Amino acid sequence: MGSAFAGLTLGLSVLQLPAPTRAQSLVAGIWSGAVTDPYGHSRPVLYRVAGPRHSLSITLSEPPGGSPVAFADVHLLADTLAFRFAGGAQGSLVACKLLRLTDGVYEGGCVDSQGREGRMRMTPPETQQPPTRQLFNGRDLTGWHADVPAADTNARLRSPFLVRNGMLVSLGEPRGHLITDSSYHDYRLDVEYRFAAAPGNAGVLVHASTPRALYGMFPRSIEVQMEHGNAGDFWCIVEDIRVPDMEKRRGPPAQWGITEGKRRRILNLTDDSEKPVGEWNTMVIEAVGRAIRVWVNGDLVNDGSDATADRGQIALQSEGSEVEFRKLSLTPISQLTTHADH
Repeated sequence: MGSAFAGLTLGLSVLQLPAPTRAQSLVAGIWSGAVTDPYGHSRPVLYRVAGPRHSLSITLSEPPGGSPVAFADVHLLADTLAFRFAGGAQGSLVACKLLRLTDGVYEGGCVDSQGREGRMRMTPPETQQPPTRQLFNGRDLTGWHADVPAADTNARLRSPFLVRNGMLVSLGEPRGHLITDSSYHDYRLDVEYRFAAAPGNAGVLVHASTPRALYGMFPRSIEVQMEHGNAGDFWCIVEDIRVPDMEKRRGPPAQWGITEGKRRRILNLTDDSEKPVGEWNTMVIEAVGRAIRVWVNGDLVNDGSDATADRGQIALQSEGSEVEFRKLSLTPISQLTTHADH
């Protein structure tokens, strides 16, 4: 089983669990997972867990059909699982300590007798991928409502949001927002969008709450910019967030702010992640707790923490340019995806 430890740092594929699993401890059965070696090479493994909490038996095998290796000195104390097994170089002992995460997964580090470190992950047998909610059904705007300030004084004003050829379209004018009826927290939002005719401006707002909180137009929120050439910028709209290199990316601290006239823009990390106008872009926004992480076409473009909000509605902008959306799906998650695994 030297090859098992030759692969101990698990790729964090971030399998998320439904709420009932969170009350679970080390139940008997076949657990899935991975081991990752000190060089970052990960491989899938299976764990067979048997026995009561005070007398646990765990064996590991590499599918398919690997010879099982028994864990020794297995102890489960509170949410910490500790054990040893012969899996290091030349069969040397590997000592591991795994912590139980909120989703029922056990994860932690291991070290062999030569001091080389790796990681392990154990995922409960009942684990299933959580349901993904389609925020846009491809037919109509069920689940959304529009807020267009100019419509207050012109009842005949057309809505800038419509469904066309199975796509949700923001026409850009009149200005306003399309807002989910429901609020969300701890999720991954997958968006596919394009500026079909000309480069333009739009955005996805997360943790949205009070409508028209800024300039009588923008709901209180954190905007993830979609403007062509600047996709992934954060704009603080009566909410705030922090990023590394804050002063470099936001300007002098004395000018920072979240209201009119303040430095609300936080630059993204890349300049070339977007596709040419007319091609589809993917934007992934993960919001867990007070952290927000954003990818555009697979590139990490922003990574913020200490946000002043951790939940709220999701909004799409009508901001001067026509933009098409063909996918808006939301998946509950309990932790952010690592940079390398997205």
